[in-house]
Amino acid sequence: MHFFRVAFDRAALDAALLDPKIGQELWDSYLGYVVVKPLPARQIGATLLRPYTPAADKQRVYPVRRPYAVNVLGKQLVVETLIFQEQDNNVSACATTALWMAFHKTAFQFQTALPSPYHITAASRNLFYRQGRTFPSTGLDQTQIGEAIQTVGLVAELRTYRQDDEWGAAPAAEVGFRMQEQLLGAKGFIYAYLRLGLPVLLFLLLDGREDQGHLITVTGYRLAASDVLPTTDISLASDALDRLYAHDDQMGPFARYSFTDDGKLLTPWPAGEHWETAERWPDHRVASLYSVFVPLAADIRITYEQVFRQVGLFEQLFTDTIRERTDIVWDIYLDYSNHYKDELRRLRPVEGEPLRRILVSSLPKYVWVARATLQKEPILELIFDATDLHTGFYCLLVNVFDPLRASMATWLGKATFQRQLLKAPAFDARFLPLLLQDLELPLKARAS
Repeated sequence: MHFFRVAFDRAALDAALLDPKIGQELWDSYLGYVVVKPLPARQIGATLLRPYTPAADKQRVYPVRRPYAVNVLGKQLVVETLIFQEQDNNVSACATTALWMAFHKTAFQFQTALPSPYHITAASRNLFYRQGRTFPSTGLDQTQIGEAIQTVGLVAELRTYRQDDEWGAAPAAEVGFRMQEQLLGAKGFIYAYLRLGLPVLLFLLLDGREDQGHLITVTGYRLAASDVLPTTDISLASDALDRLYAHDDQMGPFARYSFTDDGKLLTPWPAGEHWETAERWPDHRVASLYSVFVPLAADIRITYEQVFRQVGLFEQLFTDTIRERTDIVWDIYLDYSNHYKDELRRLRPVEGEPLRRILVSSLPKYVWVARATLQKEPILELIFDATDLHTGFYCLLVNVFDPLRASMATWLGKATFQRQLLKAPAFDARFLPLLLQDLELPLKARAS
């Protein structure tokens, strides 16, 4: 079943097929297709549909996409999306289907294997940590999901989160606060890897029940239009994440997941049996976030948390130079170094020799970017080697932009301020040479 954005009749379709000079509007409106499997219990097969178009007032982003060649009556078209299909109850459950959809992107991104749902289930094996058998499949546990990711030549970056009943006798208000704090950390983690275009797998407990586990593949996100961000020790751009778009094998592609005030997810699943009410958010089921998987190339070694800690150390510099720290928001994400340079060339937060020096610098294929912004304008960024080992100092560049550049040069040009920084317990002294290099200043102080 093929879908188009514009209406047309048979004559218009025939004209577009017969004359390549006309009908471009029709082909440009192509949205993709859905395969309906002709089984006794109908199922949705391989589906390629374009995501929502970005709204002017909302920053919808769909980085987990790849090009697919489509043939419509002999007309060659390309659809930028991620494939979707409903689970096959015999050879796969939601976990296998979510992995299959995720592997469609990683195979394109890292040139790794792209197994069928049957082979994913077989490769994950029944490791006998729980009851059951490999086929028919009733689902995969966390160990099997990790095993399936390793089998295709990737490594599994896993984070597991505490649930309500794991906080012991803590007051309900404290549990709610900790859950919300935990969700903010999860948002930062998910957002950071999505920026590279990596599929992120969320293991959810529907209604908070362990027997209602569900795996979805996150393909996009939306940032809140409001400028108000939660107040934390370090304000992050990811704090404004208010919606995720996921391939949910039971709800469709780009299904909407929102967040609740108590640190959980509001799903597109209806609360009861009345599926016709699924458009009304209050009638939707709530899920707890149990764990997050990110399938990664083995040479991406530095983690999000390691970069976050380095940003925390760097905050000491802002404490001493910029008094209004609460206005500073950090954008932390994983990126290709070539894409980062191209983005910097378009943003142009700095000009002339400083910009040229960044663009010609030798960087690894993958980098972590930690960009500090003030009123949405970049003022400084830290560039980390994502392929380095955690035992070394993996920050490669510290780039200072206007309007901070002039005042920072004045501060760091003083030997007394350099000594003050070197003695500050919260500041890593190894940042100082990189700062001075960017500002073309000499090192006037030495650590005692």
